[in-house]
Amino acid sequence: MNSNIIAYIQQLVPLTEEEAQQFASSFQEAKIKKRQFIVQPDFVATHRNHILHGAFRAYVVAGEGQDNTIAFAIDDRWITDYNSYIFQQPATMFVVALKDSIISRIDYDKEQALKKSNHKF
Repeated sequence: MNSNIIAYIQQLVPLTEEEAQQFASSFQEAKIKKRQFIVQPDFVATHRNHILHGAFRAYVVAGEGQDNTIAFAIDDRWITDYNSYIFQQPATMFVVALKDSIISRIDYDKEQALKKSNHKF
């Protein structure tokens, strides 16, 4: 069981051992290399990502090719292209690792099933 994600969630809402296990089992841990993209424009953001260790930058590229930072995220924060993820439509931003990182991620379908299974989620 991913104790980092459980510790984070337990700060927000108390879970029984069974609920914690159900919640954690919906997540998959992934190692992301520095400069690796986890979201790119024109592809649907399929995961919501919780950063266990690392740093990420979300940005958009303007018409002139200039990039504009939207957000930075570090340990114990969440990052994705939320409009793309929530509405399951193509992303408009990039999300890139600024250093080697470890994330815990949940895909859209698993999150929807989790939410339907228990109001706490």
